[in-house]
Amino acid sequence: MKRLLPATLVAIACAIAPDTSADGLRRPGFLGVQVEGLPAGDRHGPGLAVRALVDGGSARQAGVRAGDVIKAIGGRPVSTTGEFVAAARRLRGGDVATLEIVRAGVPVRVEVAVKPRPPESAPDLDVDYGAVTVDGHLRRTLVTVPRAAGPSRRPAVLFVTGVGCFSQEIADPMDNVAQLLYGLTRAGFVTMRVEKSGEGDSQGPACAGPQADMAAEVRGYVAGLRALKADPRVDAGNVFLVGLSIGGVEAPLIEREEAVKGVVAINTAAKPFMEYLLETRRRQALLRGLPHDEVDRHLARVLRCNHAALVEREAPQALLARLPECGEEIRFPAPLAFMQQWAALNPGEAWRAVESPVLVVIGASDWVATVAESPYLVEMINGFRAGRATLQVIEGMDHGLSRAPTMQQSLARRGPGEFEPAVLEATADWLRRQAAS
Repeated sequence: MKRLLPATLVAIACAIAPDTSADGLRRPGFLGVQVEGLPAGDRHGPGLAVRALVDGGSARQAGVRAGDVIKAIGGRPVSTTGEFVAAARRLRGGDVATLEIVRAGVPVRVEVAVKPRPPESAPDLDVDYGAVTVDGHLRRTLVTVPRAAGPSRRPAVLFVTGVGCFSQEIADPMDNVAQLLYGLTRAGFVTMRVEKSGEGDSQGPACAGPQADMAAEVRGYVAGLRALKADPRVDAGNVFLVGLSIGGVEAPLIEREEAVKGVVAINTAAKPFMEYLLETRRRQALLRGLPHDEVDRHLARVLRCNHAALVEREAPQALLARLPECGEEIRFPAPLAFMQQWAALNPGEAWRAVESPVLVVIGASDWVATVAESPYLVEMINGFRAGRATLQVIEGMDHGLSRAPTMQQSLARRGPGEFEPAVLEATADWLRRQAAS
């Protein structure tokens, strides 16, 4: 599952928090400003119009006003929300950012003392910030711990998130992942997230860069898993993996490096990537109402372009020169190296090495990971070790853990919907039983 930036950037309010944590990782900064691109031909362009400011935010405190036009940040021109996001993401708490703006037709320079992003918090559990070293760089870890009375050492979950580049910090407690993880914490489990390379507070190569491949992402999770087992609040013999979407693909690769008590794979793919891709694209095209002949032409292009990019590993520039129609097809949600490693992965071989019990959860309304994938995955695992895998189908749940009566309704909806608590209940119940065994 991937979090997407809206077309209009809305920066979240800033609060007082340490600029640098005890482990030396600096917090990302927030300007606390909402911007929009200027209409074509606007006399102030190129630039971005300030539409609103957040009370207590860095920009408001520095004197930025609604109606200002931001032309540059730190000497870098910005004319699109994408450029603004990139510039803002480079800022850290404690930085001083120079904004070049136009106010009522007059150029103005504003020095902004950037506040750090407020730390994640929840009223009935603790969120601890830590770090692990991966490939010589520090990666942020976020650990949720129950406040309710319980044993001194608790069972724990390492959460393996979906594909793409985004911070795993939770700003909205009603976010679906928040409800899953906070719900597991309230059920008595310590949970851990490991930020991807260069995301959130983390150091390391940019998540979207060529070094941030699947192998590097797995190494980050393995480092987190070992740190979680070493946590004095955790029962090291009762640590589990919960993988969502691509996290279920990566889970057996993590378990191969560091054993766990059990694995939960939610809305994941089970077949080799190219086969999964074609099945998924066909289903999505038919759900959108495309005629079957158009679907077949579309899939021929999908196969041709993805095979060249991911299997034959033809350089993108050469591929597009040869097949210009592949432009849309090779815009991947992760770095090319990551996608090529996924395409080369033998899922059966990966799962064959898993010795721990597995719960496979699938939403019946998931149009991203086909429902057929999960029974196949259970059959595969049980073919290697009889009785090791269990299937749980959640009726009316889609890929984003939202309620959706049908795939069509989920596909037509923009953004996430209301959380489906049945996935939390099924996961927590299975984890409790495994932890007690």
